[in-house]
Amino acid sequence: MRFIKFFAYYMIGIVGILLVSTTPALFWQGAFLDLGNYIKELNQLLASVVNPGEWTYLFKGRPVPILEYLWDPYQYSMTVFFGGILLGFVLAFAGAFFTVFLPKWLRSVVDRILGLLESVPDLLLAFSLQLFIVWFYKQTEILLISFASLGQDKVYLLPMFAIAVLPMVTMYKIILALIEEEWTKSYIQMARGKGLEKAAILCVHTLRNIGKSTFYHSKIIVWGALSSLLIIEYIFNMNGITTAFLDDFRPIVSSFILLMLFTPFYIIYQGTELFLFKDEKKSEEVATRMNRFVGAVSFKGGRGWLTHALSEIGAHFKNIKFLLGFTVITGTIIISIAYTMTAEPLIDQHRLIYDDEGTLVSSIPHTPEYVFLGTDALGFSVFDQIIVGAKYTIIFGLVIAFLRMGIGFLLAIPYAFFLPKRVQLVFEKFVDSMHFLPMTIIAFLLLKPVLWMPPGGFTTTETERILYQGIILTLLAVPLVITLFGNEMKLIMKEEFVTSTKVLGGSSVHLLWKHLMPHLSARMGIIFGQQFIQTLLIFIHLGVFDIYFGGTKVSYDFVADPPTSTTYEWSGMIGAAKDSLMTGRWWLIIPTLLCFMAIIVSMQLIIQGIKEVQQRRVGVPVEQNTWLKRVFRRKETHRGKDDSPKEADFVFVQSSKQTGGSDSRDDHRYRRKSI
Repeated sequence: MRFIKFFAYYMIGIVGILLVSTTPALFWQGAFLDLGNYIKELNQLLASVVNPGEWTYLFKGRPVPILEYLWDPYQYSMTVFFGGILLGFVLAFAGAFFTVFLPKWLRSVVDRILGLLESVPDLLLAFSLQLFIVWFYKQTEILLISFASLGQDKVYLLPMFAIAVLPMVTMYKIILALIEEEWTKSYIQMARGKGLEKAAILCVHTLRNIGKSTFYHSKIIVWGALSSLLIIEYIFNMNGITTAFLDDFRPIVSSFILLMLFTPFYIIYQGTELFLFKDEKKSEEVATRMNRFVGAVSFKGGRGWLTHALSEIGAHFKNIKFLLGFTVITGTIIISIAYTMTAEPLIDQHRLIYDDEGTLVSSIPHTPEYVFLGTDALGFSVFDQIIVGAKYTIIFGLVIAFLRMGIGFLLAIPYAFFLPKRVQLVFEKFVDSMHFLPMTIIAFLLLKPVLWMPPGGFTTTETERILYQGIILTLLAVPLVITLFGNEMKLIMKEEFVTSTKVLGGSSVHLLWKHLMPHLSARMGIIFGQQFIQTLLIFIHLGVFDIYFGGTKVSYDFVADPPTSTTYEWSGMIGAAKDSLMTGRWWLIIPTLLCFMAIIVSMQLIIQGIKEVQQRRVGVPVEQNTWLKRVFRRKETHRGKDDSPKEADFVFVQSSKQTGGSDSRDDHRYRRKSI
């Protein structure tokens, strides 16, 4: 029976892949959501799938057998990717395990280093690794490791390390958060009371109990890492499976590549769920069954809900980390909007620069020596473009991440508690096909027909293109967030305090608001930051392939200008300058990447602040960073008497006590002087 389910769910995933592979037909020849053309293209794809004679790949215009051509690039890509993921997960587990035993100051140092690594975009990380190898070779004439594929020579270790960094940091944070929450439970206290060592409790009990939750989180981490595979192959000049996708854009090729990427991860994850996890259907159905949805409604004071909401928000602003990150992000947005409304011209253009004597000293592109942060190849100020584009990058990144979280969480409630078990399984297995499809590739498939300007010019407005891109990037992740939150809710519903609440007659709303939310909030903060960072990375990935937010303006003249962004969004600047590091024009890309890093670091501070506030509410001890308090709060000094007891505060007292009416003995005591 399980094998039948395994095969049936796999077929559901294939259906999802076929539907996604045909989506470019919706925008064929400037059309917008042409369903008729989509159905026609889907029928042709189905006819090609059942006819092995049409399984071909166009290599330099010549058809070759698709599986024979794709097998070597596929093996290469999967070797690098699985090596990077395994390296990242092993380091994350080991790091989280040993961090529990570290002193507070050293643990704080580790957290800051990993936070900095998480803020580095994979594009910058890959470039930095390559430049370091080249620099070291120039200094010592020793080539530490190959840094790019050339001909038949393939590079493995450096791409693996570049892929491993972000999954390692994200998984480390999730595991550590789960361990900290698990450490507050009653069985841990009982085990410690019996004298069990901390390491034994952690290995035997804690890691086993957080296994399922870690497993569900790993899906979305792998999905995010798959999106980086395309950019890693581009940077390291790898002839991998995603590169083959870019060379032949037909639906049959897209279907085969997505199916090849989907299959190994489906076997690993679905096989684990079906054949290794215990079958707990009946107990799960009882545990997740809700009481009535709304209990007795009480409005305290008319505005009690508003006061409660404001207090919830205000509690986060009392956290220094949250306040600092919020200030940086909000301040950047305000400055960008104000500059856009007041600047004239919006972007300064410097063609030729002369000195006071009229001598030409610089021509485009200008270095930072003559113009602050320099100019691009057309003479436009890099600084002005960063300021103008900041609002698009940050606002739409936040909006997309918030919509993913909000829609996903709201839909996870009926998914986890009210949908029949069979419907849940069908939905979950359909969504599984998306867990293992690189989001960069899917976004490229869906967005290029709309965002790439055709020869006759855009047939859509910039607002329409921005709305379409926002909707696509949101909907691509919503099903994944639904299943993630749904599984988390079902795990929490098995806890004893939830059972007690249900027995006492608590409604579903009460259970969600008072019991599930405090335990989910810290994880929601991590996932929100994860979605925001992934959105920024998708912007960068698409920008490298000249798919810019709001649209890519393309010149079709005989002497064509390079593709440019219509919004000056940061990913467009990165895409236009992706080769600048190799030509020595570092100022075209480094300032923009540093801005990305600053925003990511600010979001990490917000996430950490949310995590600390929410963990206090569920009893998880939170370590404070006193250096932040010293910077942002005036240190309190006590100039009165020191309340700590001293030897001079005590006097020796001797008293006689009659015992039995005859004998006496001295009772010697110390008594503190009254103050």
